[in-house]
Amino acid sequence: MILISLCLLILMICIHIDLTDPLDNFIYQWLHGTINSNGVVVYLEIISNIFQPLHCLLMILVILILVFIYNQFKFWWYGFWCFSVLLIGTFFKYIIQRPRPDISIDGYSFPSMHVLSVCLLVSLILLLKNNKWLTIICVLLVISIIISRIYLRAHFFTDTIGSILIIGIMLQALKVGNATSTQNNR
Repeated sequence: MILISLCLLILMICIHIDLTDPLDNFIYQWLHGTINSNGVVVYLEIISNIFQPLHCLLMILVILILVFIYNQFKFWWYGFWCFSVLLIGTFFKYIIQRPRPDISIDGYSFPSMHVLSVCLLVSLILLLKNNKWLTIICVLLVISIIISRIYLRAHFFTDTIGSILIIGIMLQALKVGNATSTQNNR
């Protein structure tokens, strides 16, 4: 958890002093040079619209309601964790206030709440039901969202990496909390 936190801190410092601009521009140019199919562009637009942060939040709430029916402890545990992830992402967004690549899009860029909320959604799903095919589908969804947000000029590459680092830190915190809870129940 410390290593991922350190990476996030270094990334935020590099963003603040504009060291990430060449990497962000390279990734954007590479994606636009690589993706030539109108079908792929339409897919990226559709997936970006379907998995908006609000839509992901609604999906997370539905999952948590179902969890509540079967296991109230998991409902509170995962519910608090999900709330914390979104709160931390929102906190960073308003503290850092990084402008978006396309200034016609409202809001701030870092971290990508699309990527963070999709990562949160798939993490919750995989925490509750983990299997090989579901994991593959979830990873492909996250990669698709990352590509869509960069390609559509809503985020820089490093914004999406920031979201991945935040969810990584929070997954580690959840793991530590689970281990502590298990030890206390013995």
